[in-house]
Amino acid sequence: MELRFCVACGKSFQPHPQVAHQTYCSSNKCQSERKRKWQREKLKSDADYRDNQTRAQDDWRKRNPNYWKTYRELNIEYAERNRRLQRSRNKRVKAETIAKMDEQTPLLSSGIYRLIRVDVPVIAKSDEWIVEINILSSPFPSSTEIAKR
Repeated sequence: MELRFCVACGKSFQPHPQVAHQTYCSSNKCQSERKRKWQREKLKSDADYRDNQTRAQDDWRKRNPNYWKTYRELNIEYAERNRRLQRSRNKRVKAETIAKMDEQTPLLSSGIYRLIRVDVPVIAKSDEWIVEINILSSPFPSSTEIAKR
């Protein structure tokens, strides 16, 4: 019988006769890799599958609202490592996309503005909004402009 090489681990294996195009060996690690790859592709290509997975995750989160808080409390090293990695990821993102609560912005002239919430993929704190400001009226005239009239 023919031998094949596993695409995950590279070791040779004898394929099962029932699986004509078998490319992964039978080890649990390689089968997990095969399933992860299949799931990634399925999430990209199948909107129904993606929707079903999203709903299932939402339902699980509703049934387990404190899971991650409890997990972080019980796994302090994991939480610290995750914080370090997140800081590293933040450094790779352009500085202007990270909203900070003490960020300085130029002062606006007096006038009427419309604030429109903009949903952009940035890192922001939960109590902040990213907005677009459109001027609806010209600024109020200054006292020197009034005196010139």
